[in-house]
Amino acid sequence: MFLADTDILSAFAKADGIKYLKKFCKELDISPSIYEELMRAKRAGYSFVDEILQNVEIILPSDDEFGAFRNLLESRKDLHEGECQLIVLCKSRYGILLTNDKFVKKFCKKNNIDFLDLEDLLRALKLRKILQHDELKRLIDDIEKKDFTIIKSKDDILGE
Repeated sequence: MFLADTDILSAFAKADGIKYLKKFCKELDISPSIYEELMRAKRAGYSFVDEILQNVEIILPSDDEFGAFRNLLESRKDLHEGECQLIVLCKSRYGILLTNDKFVKKFCKKNNIDFLDLEDLLRALKLRKILQHDELKRLIDDIEKKDFTIIKSKDDILGE
């Protein structure tokens, strides 16, 4: 089970790459708070959200998970609502969190929660042969340009 944060989903969607992410993940899920974030973007006129919503499932937290989510949200000033829901769902259901947020990654490392960031996902697309070199280069270029993201390990990812 892969649970995705808005930053990863929007980066891939803006570059027309959700199809590649879906090939890698098979089960691509979001929390209700991430759904709400995406709907705010859609209402603001961002059309890339439609592609995301067609390819994800919303996972509802159980009562216990909701309690853990509230505790985490109330105790952490550096994590947002959507991130807290994802963390709790990943921990409870042994999922892998897809995020590019440095605070979330730090929290996951400290709490033994599996995660992949943008660079990990791009490497995985190559290693699993989901994308060939030219396709991967095009995706990376599109993500950098359309999502205003710098992929620091771009040369390393393409050269492996």
